[in-house]
Amino acid sequence: MTDNWKDILIQSSAIDQKKLMDYLEGKLTDKEKHEVESLLNDSPFLDDAVEGLSQMKDKQKIAAILTELDNHLHQKLKDKKKKKIKELFFPGWLVFATATIIILVVIAFIIYKMYTTK
Repeated sequence: MTDNWKDILIQSSAIDQKKLMDYLEGKLTDKEKHEVESLLNDSPFLDDAVEGLSQMKDKQKIAAILTELDNHLHQKLKDKKKKKIKELFFPGWLVFATATIIILVVIAFIIYKMYTTK
């Protein structure tokens, strides 16, 4: 299973991050530029992302910021997954319920033995 779905600016395989960066830096041909713009019109999320990125003054920092955001997102998802797995295998209520049942069974056994031995 790939982790491509976790990339912040990629919702589908229609446009990759490199092409998006080239679009922001003005490195695309007119045809490629038109293709990217038609994809932006189809995706409000991607359009908002490009609008925000285009307002940045230093375009060279965009790649570093996107990489940092991707890494942060990957770490958050990994931490959340670990937390869910930990909660799944060691729920506190299960330990408490099991201990309570065992204690009640032992007390019932002791009471039963006290009344049947006389």
